Amino acid sequence: MISWASSLPRKLVVAAALLALSVAIAASPAPANQSSCYKRLFSFGDSLIDTGNYIVHFSATPGPVVELPYGETFFGRPTGRWSDGRLIVDFIVERLGFPYWPAYLQAAAGKSPAEEFRYGVNFAVASATALSQDFFRKKRLRVDLMPPYSLDVQIGLFKKVVAVLGSTDQERKAAMASSLFLVGEIGANDYIQPLFQNKTLEWVRPLVPRIIRSIALSIEALIELGAKTMYVPGIFPMGCTPLFLGIFPGDDRDPATGCLRWLNDLTLVHNHMLKSQLDELRRNHPGVSITYVDYYEEMLSLVTKPVENGFAAETVLDACYPVFVPGRGVVRCPDPSRYVSWDGVHLTEAAYKIMAHGMLDGPFAMPPIMSTCNRNC
Repeated sequence: MISWASSLPRKLVVAAALLALSVAIAASPAPANQSSCYKRLFSFGDSLIDTGNYIVHFSATPGPVVELPYGETFFGRPTGRWSDGRLIVDFIVERLGFPYWPAYLQAAAGKSPAEEFRYGVNFAVASATALSQDFFRKKRLRVDLMPPYSLDVQIGLFKKVVAVLGSTDQERKAAMASSLFLVGEIGANDYIQPLFQNKTLEWVRPLVPRIIRSIALSIEALIELGAKTMYVPGIFPMGCTPLFLGIFPGDDRDPATGCLRWLNDLTLVHNHMLKSQLDELRRNHPGVSITYVDYYEEMLSLVTKPVENGFAAETVLDACYPVFVPGRGVVRCPDPSRYVSWDGVHLTEAAYKIMAHGMLDGPFAMPPIMSTCNRNC
């Protein structure tokens, strides 16, 4: 989802963070249990799965993500991930037996792109939108907090990678068919940025079909290139994030969850329309597996059943390290694993681990990733 750049350059911190990212990748374990059906994972989206693209491009003002306690739980250092540790994609690559593969902007600077992309690559960029900067600029919105890496741009970057997947069209098609694609989560920033610029819900709601169409066009572009297996997450309940609960403290809340009704209703409209669009894509492309991932219900289950999932009931709607929560001091909690939210926008490694499990083994992706893997072997 969203992230904000710091107003002051931190050249030494940035250099250390970029070095840490390279060290983390270089120190990744060798493949231990590599899948014989998915040879690579390619991912597109925003900060929920960005493993370092944002800090490479915005090296002058990357924001708090380049400083501890970001990354402290697993990597022991900041790596460009907006969490205390691993993200959903990290747990997926672990399960597939891959090393932690690189963020595209870091890998593209390498001397051997073909080797860098051996296990796939991550194109997700924090704050990325489904719609382009030009679209929002024409709507007279500020775009300085929107990186120039909207979903269509990420797909364009991927097309450059396709060229190194094989020397012939047949080899490239075979490489695409044996790869797993994670398209999203994306779209939340398309709603959030206008809301932060004092646009109303009535202004934002008509964006939904445009955003869904952008996602559909990206999926169709991947299918045309030869993709056969895609997982497409919806948006998680934005009304349950500490950031928005802090910005809109007096708004109507759902008594069952404590979350903002109107913002979760917008999320549900997006997810319903996305599911309908994916149904149409399946009908049009019967030879392609396109699976919806229910991030909404996954995260809502963490909020409504915190103790069962290992979280503290009294802080389930609070942030461990409330960098993005208005009116809160920035003091880290003693145990991030007891919190769903890490910084008020992004989640903790503990929450991401549960969500990844819901994708890999079900029930929040049907069929789950590992079942399609086993079936295709």
